[in-house]
Amino acid sequence: LDTNGYIRKYTPVIDEVLDVTDLVMLDIKQIKDDVHQDLIGVSNKRTLDFARYLHKIGKATWIRYVVVPGYTDDEESAHLLGQFIQEMDNIEKIELLPYHKLGAHKWEAMGETYPLEGVNPPSKETMDKIVSVLKQYHSNVKY
Repeated sequence: LDTNGYIRKYTPVIDEVLDVTDLVMLDIKQIKDDVHQDLIGVSNKRTLDFARYLHKIGKATWIRYVVVPGYTDDEESAHLLGQFIQEMDNIEKIELLPYHKLGAHKWEAMGETYPLEGVNPPSKETMDKIVSVLKQYHSNVKY
């Protein structure tokens, strides 16, 4: 199950889906709520609550973290993410995804302004820096 974990209300259907799910790939866009709201437009509270729930039920989970320069590429955010997940023994891997511009054309096709206009993909050095920080909290960090 690939999800951002933004669940409005827990219902039995959630558990029915999780019962037949062998792995959850959970996108945590940003651990700092204020930056998450600037980037995504909503709070990260529901996503983080879902991560806690996955830990509680012992569901195998990969954390997927998009590295966006100026939004999610700072060491403080990486440390906060690491601290958040370090005791979660259900987390099998942290997968870093370098930001890319492949979806920009969709915004243009809809006549909308691309919100990350001018943001470039992160450098290898930036990706390596985030890997280094997160490896202090979890041994399996990839990009």
